[in-house]
Amino acid sequence: MEILTDIPGLRAQLARTRGRLGRLALLRAFAPALVFAFAYLSAALLGALEQVSPVIAAGLCLSALLVFALLVVRGLRRYQPVPAMSAERALDRQSKLRPLSGLADRPARPTPEAQRLWQAHTKTLRAEAASLKAPTYSAAWRQIDPAFLRFALPAILIGALVFAGADRAGRLQQALLPNLGALAGADALRVEAWVTPPAHTRRPPIFLEAGMDDVRIPAGSKVTLRAFHRAAPSLVLSGDSGRSRQRFLATPDGAFEAEATLGETTRLSVHWWGERAAWTFLASPDSAPSVRFVTLPAITTTDEMEFEWAAEDDFGIERLQLAIRLRTPHPAAPDAEDRLAIPMGPVSPREAEETVKLETMRHRWAGLEVDVQLVATDGAGQEGRSRVLPFVLPEKLLLQPLARAAQEIRVTVLREPRGYDDLGDLGPGTDALDDGRVNAAATHRLDAAPEDVRLAAGLLDALTLEPERYFEDRSVYFGLRMAHGILASAPSKSDADSVDTLLWQVALKAEYGSSADALRALLAARRALEQALRDGASEDEIRRLMEAFREAANNYIAAKMAEAFINGTEAPNMTDMGPQGGGGGLGANQFEDMLNTLEDLAETGASDQARQLLSDITNMLENLEFQQGGSGGGDGFAMPGEAGEGDSEEGDLPEEEQELTDALEALSDLLREQRELNDDTLAENRGEGSGAAGPEGPPGQQGAEGGQEGETGAGDGLGTRQRNLAQRTGRLGRGEAPGDEEGSGAAGGAEDEDGAGNGAGGPLDEAARDRLGNVARLQDRAAGALERGDQRLANRLQERATGELRDLSEELAAALDALQEMRRGDLASEESDQRGLDPFGRPIGGTGDGGDVTVPENAERQRAKDILDELRRRFDDSETEEEREYLERLLDRF
Repeated sequence: MEILTDIPGLRAQLARTRGRLGRLALLRAFAPALVFAFAYLSAALLGALEQVSPVIAAGLCLSALLVFALLVVRGLRRYQPVPAMSAERALDRQSKLRPLSGLADRPARPTPEAQRLWQAHTKTLRAEAASLKAPTYSAAWRQIDPAFLRFALPAILIGALVFAGADRAGRLQQALLPNLGALAGADALRVEAWVTPPAHTRRPPIFLEAGMDDVRIPAGSKVTLRAFHRAAPSLVLSGDSGRSRQRFLATPDGAFEAEATLGETTRLSVHWWGERAAWTFLASPDSAPSVRFVTLPAITTTDEMEFEWAAEDDFGIERLQLAIRLRTPHPAAPDAEDRLAIPMGPVSPREAEETVKLETMRHRWAGLEVDVQLVATDGAGQEGRSRVLPFVLPEKLLLQPLARAAQEIRVTVLREPRGYDDLGDLGPGTDALDDGRVNAAATHRLDAAPEDVRLAAGLLDALTLEPERYFEDRSVYFGLRMAHGILASAPSKSDADSVDTLLWQVALKAEYGSSADALRALLAARRALEQALRDGASEDEIRRLMEAFREAANNYIAAKMAEAFINGTEAPNMTDMGPQGGGGGLGANQFEDMLNTLEDLAETGASDQARQLLSDITNMLENLEFQQGGSGGGDGFAMPGEAGEGDSEEGDLPEEEQELTDALEALSDLLREQRELNDDTLAENRGEGSGAAGPEGPPGQQGAEGGQEGETGAGDGLGTRQRNLAQRTGRLGRGEAPGDEEGSGAAGGAEDEDGAGNGAGGPLDEAARDRLGNVARLQDRAAGALERGDQRLANRLQERATGELRDLSEELAAALDALQEMRRGDLASEESDQRGLDPFGRPIGGTGDGGDVTVPENAERQRAKDILDELRRRFDDSETEEEREYLERLLDRF
């Protein structure tokens, strides 16, 4: 009715009335279905279906759903929609005036008087319509639901939901989704499942049971399921990577089996007419191992690579390797990497820390700058790497030219990363001769070789040229020729690399061959060690060369012993070879003491004494001869100058050599005292004061220091001591004995009977005297600065004087070595005519060079080493720069 739309509130009342009528209609039609649904769901939530077997529960669920469907169908048939006019009529009946129907009427007579009356009537009806209220239909509700089930059933359902708690979802699912599989016999399905962790975790299998949830397993574990039923179920896996399904496969024993490897958190369920079993697995990730260097790699005395490592992994480390890469890689193989296996125990440890020594002298990159890195691998194949460290791989110290050449050719082949070019089709066979015909392609394999392999073949050709002139050992020559043949015929790089072992053996043979070879190795080791001592090489380098000299000396003695057996000479017992009777032999223990003394002198920085002792030891070994036991004498090996007459004394040296030796000793004393003054000046400048005679020198110098006590007494000042030293330096530069004013020279220079000063300064040339005069002037200026209290200027002048004295000492030592070498050569030539030759063409009986060798006492050597160790410790612990400079100066003295 259009006329009713403008009445305030009427439209809302009509809608409210229509809604109440509609609910009444629904209740009348679907009341049985609603009552049944509420009752069924409440019973299910209270656990009624769980109290019966799955088959009965499935039947009840299916029956309930069927009954509910029938009641809904019945309600649909009985339901009658509410007509639109029903709400207006029901609302109109709320007033006796029937305002809604009255407003729909029209006046019968449209007269003015009637029109006025109709308007008044309409106004009254509109007011009445605006006051109408929707009926409550209480009676109708009581008639339909006298027991108030519309309130009781929802309350019961809410209470059942609260009672079910966390099981509400499962119980509702059981009530609304009938388990048809149970009706089909799915409950007879039996599932056995277990988890097998990866082998490297060393964990036992986990057997799964129904109801287990959130099972934690290592990543990579394998789940195995066996189903026993008449039909194959399916396996469903749901994880972060998605959902997948796979079928169980039949096994010979009539079961069905499925496997799955789990690398992430996964829910696994078995389906057959619904979900029959399910588990959720939480996969623990397998972390990569961690590994590190505990100590930096270092080279041992046996030329091995030594370092300490530490590694850990959550399940255990399966393999540990040292990755090696060239710091400057070959352009053809920029990513080339070699790995050396680091030995580990039989059990893969979770945590380990060990010290390892690796033999790398045969590695193709030995002697080159490389980057090393530890690589730890766990059972899952994951790698953990340490930080990269620079290192120089130790190489075999070879002194013989042929040995070095063989080694160089060997590494030239091994360091070549490129392969062979394609030789093309070689025909029916790859041999140079095939069915009587020459296969030209197979005879030119070297042309297809990479550049360095061809270079190695050329070097072998050049090295083996004129063997009768350059090869004393035929086996070395034939070994090199065999290596050339291998390179010439190798069809691939791997075949060319097979020369590795052969050339290594050739190099060792060339280095440690017969006794003559052993002598050459001894002399080469001596020259290398002497050069290192002269050049002030590092401690590690001197230690390596000292070990090489010791090994060469022992090899030479062993070769001479073997030669003695071959020649029928009775060889000595090397375990007890002391001098007995009149034999005068030098025992093995004494010889070992001399080697230890040489090592101590080299370690403590006494390079002059070390070079002298090195020369004497080598001369003794060169003139080594075995003696068969004589009257009253025991077996032993004799050193020169010990078993016969004519022993040389120090005074028997040529005059020029004796004078140069005296001058060098005097210069060494001046240098030592100047260094002591430098130290005292530096200590005075730091406010520490100075000692009476300076720091205590190393063993072997106490006698020289004692000779200067008259000049450097406790009462003398630094300036007086420096001026006295300048005067002595000046006298040495003028060719006079550098003693005190009374003529008692601390350096041992001697005057002749006429009193002329032709002692220690005699052999110095004009340039050396000028340099000494310059040093004396520097020392005199330093004395003046000390007397004025200017220690800083004095220290600078003293440093300059020290440098000049050190350089001059080195030049005199080189000149003295040259004279000694010349004298030994002349003496050997003379004695070869007078006394005969040994098996090596050298004089028998020696030159007397070993007679003046004085082996320091063990206590003195130990004391020197203790002083050196203490100085190094204080240098490492020093905190100020001045203290470090002071200690560094002391270390330079040693």
